[in-house]
Amino acid sequence: MKKMYLAVMGLGGALAAAHAQEAPAEENDPLNAVVKLEVSTAKPDICCPWANRTGAAIGSGVVIAPGRILTCAHCVADACYIRVRKHNEDTLYHGAVEFIDNDADLALVNVEDSAFMNGVMPMEIGDTPRVQDDVLAVGYPVGGEDISYTRGIVSRIEDMDYAHSQARLLGIQVDAAINPGNSGGPVLDLRSGKIAGIAFQGKDKGEALGYIIPPEIIIHFLKDVQDGKVDGFADAFLFSVGYMESPAKRRYYKMDSGRTGVVVQDVDPALGKDSIRTDDIILEIDGYKVSNNGRIRLAGGEPRSLNYSIYTRQLGEKVPVKVYRDGAIVETEIPVAKKDLRMRRWMYDAKPDYFVYGGFVFTTVSLDYLFASQAVFHDKVFDDKTFADDEPVALSFCFADAGIEGYLGMDGSLVRSVNGAKVRNLRHLVELVEACKDGFVCLGLDRGEEWDVKVIVDAKVMRETTARVMKRNLIPFDRSEDLR
Repeated sequence: MKKMYLAVMGLGGALAAAHAQEAPAEENDPLNAVVKLEVSTAKPDICCPWANRTGAAIGSGVVIAPGRILTCAHCVADACYIRVRKHNEDTLYHGAVEFIDNDADLALVNVEDSAFMNGVMPMEIGDTPRVQDDVLAVGYPVGGEDISYTRGIVSRIEDMDYAHSQARLLGIQVDAAINPGNSGGPVLDLRSGKIAGIAFQGKDKGEALGYIIPPEIIIHFLKDVQDGKVDGFADAFLFSVGYMESPAKRRYYKMDSGRTGVVVQDVDPALGKDSIRTDDIILEIDGYKVSNNGRIRLAGGEPRSLNYSIYTRQLGEKVPVKVYRDGAIVETEIPVAKKDLRMRRWMYDAKPDYFVYGGFVFTTVSLDYLFASQAVFHDKVFDDKTFADDEPVALSFCFADAGIEGYLGMDGSLVRSVNGAKVRNLRHLVELVEACKDGFVCLGLDRGEEWDVKVIVDAKVMRETTARVMKRNLIPFDRSEDLR
């Protein structure tokens, strides 16, 4: 059987030459650190939140510390059972998610069995490779049981959308094959033998388009969890900028010929009043000169986006900037922040809440719900909370029943009010509905173009309908556990 041997003890250059030699698995083989993850999942159904959808997935991982495996978040999200296999033995180990950061699509899986580390030498996180550097992707792609190796080069390094979270962070494009099952496995720098990134997604359109999470993002994640919790990454949309490549635009803003930068077009209130302002020209960020197209250059000349200096910092930190404001250069700071959205973000490893009332099912609006329902509202659910428990509530599903005759098809609506009282969150909606024992209940709905639709039902009939709908559809409780 062919084995790929890494020379990590000062023999990094020998990796490429030794990648196909015949040899048995050895106790000191560095590739013993690359493992296969067999994951069973239980993900709540967004449309029927009282039920789970079970599934299974295969992923890869790499040991970076005793009993600690680095992998992708999407490999272990909603995991209820994780089996870990090493390529050099047939023993089965069990793991559990220790930390998961869905923003960065990274997770740490812990294996408590001390025997797991026999013959395993943890791998080191290396530096971000440069374009055209040789790399080796190692993992367990679909189509086989044994470890797989695919060699390639770094094609591009730039900000990209992470499919798991829709966050926009630094990514590395490689032409090494990245297939389902490779996710979570290391991509190694052939010169040093260290981790140059973690494989995490590919692209169907085009050929040889694989993507890896770079060391900067990995190191941010590992530093973030040192306090025992995951804070994640800053939001990229807290301010927007316009390029200054137009000569007329530069003259309008009185920019000297020797200066470069970008103009601030919009600033989210989350950044505070002492940060950047609209019409500021950002000249420098974190000591890097900003070009007219919004890029910076690292010490080695590698290009990065303006946001690079922000998302590589931890939440709560501040990034120093120099801006051109009202004819003077001003030094200020940009807080590394995350919006406290009214709407819940992606619901990984969490159960959606719900409330069944008559033939209606209500739930708190999340990104999962919007994605599944394609609902569009007039009210702004992407705004910051206006008070601590401010959460939008949707009428997510309608069961066909005589109790709500005339209102089928009202699913996908935002509930703005109950009997004229503004709904603060799902718990508040439950309180308002249950306070009405007799008479009518009037729901004020936002249906996008129709933003003030009234749904009027009989309170007594709705209570009778609830029991009937639950029995018919095998719903064990009329509400989620957090509302009981």
